[in-house]
Amino acid sequence: MHADHTMGVVPMLRNVLFAPSIDPNAYVPVNPPPRIEVYGPAGIRTFIRSILNMTLTKTGEKYIVHELLRDEDVATPCEPPEVLHSSELVGRDIRCSEDGFWRGFTQGVGALGDVVVDAGPILHRDPCLGYIFREPEAPKRKIVILGDTYDPSPILPLCTSPSPSLLIHEATDAHIPREISPQNKRTPEVVLRTALARGHSIPEMAGEFAKTVGAEKLVLNHIGGRFPAPRHGRDERTHVIREIERQATEAWQGSAGGSGRYAMAAWDFMRVAVPAPPSMPPNETHPIESWGVDPSEGLVYVNNKRRKW
Repeated sequence: MHADHTMGVVPMLRNVLFAPSIDPNAYVPVNPPPRIEVYGPAGIRTFIRSILNMTLTKTGEKYIVHELLRDEDVATPCEPPEVLHSSELVGRDIRCSEDGFWRGFTQGVGALGDVVVDAGPILHRDPCLGYIFREPEAPKRKIVILGDTYDPSPILPLCTSPSPSLLIHEATDAHIPREISPQNKRTPEVVLRTALARGHSIPEMAGEFAKTVGAEKLVLNHIGGRFPAPRHGRDERTHVIREIERQATEAWQGSAGGSGRYAMAAWDFMRVAVPAPPSMPPNETHPIESWGVDPSEGLVYVNNKRRKW
């Protein structure tokens, strides 16, 4: 529930749900279904409801919030009806199982069949969750998306059988050698100690977890503000991001490039194709984007096109 992860939810809802019609004769459906459903930890319902009410925001369509609750969490009430926002429908209070997980708490239909969603706890300085999106039937792909964490091992039981096709793991801080970033004065020990104290990970930790769970692909997100996105061209920013990717790759794959797989730092509007498991027969696999590296520059290519930042 940190601000950098939640403050954009209400503006997004406002845009998706549209403004109410100003036409007094406009058709108003009876008991309409929600246009969007939100799942999150205890308190997310109050957070959304409070901001919508305090900003006097009205919407043309309905939304619903379901809370994933631990045993000790107090549910946000949806009764009496007066506590709801005018556009809010009654959500579910979803308690975790005895082992602390939320298995199959919702599902949808993807391009190749059903997609089931699980969630589990990960370690951060405050309560935090990771989410798993999986296909219960072939090709049984699995995407693991972790929140802020310095140790995601509590969610391991949800990350196996099969292993993740894609792991998205934070890499908030990193030690950048001075030959890459001359202004850097922090030692690797200081970087690691600071990251752990704040409940975050460094690239090597992301790579190590990817190795532990046998992830097929690894994307790094939540990269700290001290590492701004590269501009066009081969500037220092680009070299810094390449170094972050290299550190994660080496922890994941051993010597960088040894397996032909590379960790990638996420960028806005990035698209990652998720392949079927390697064990599937060739005629059952599906087209995927090809990832490659120009050995002369170390730039990652997607479908033979140079990545753009």
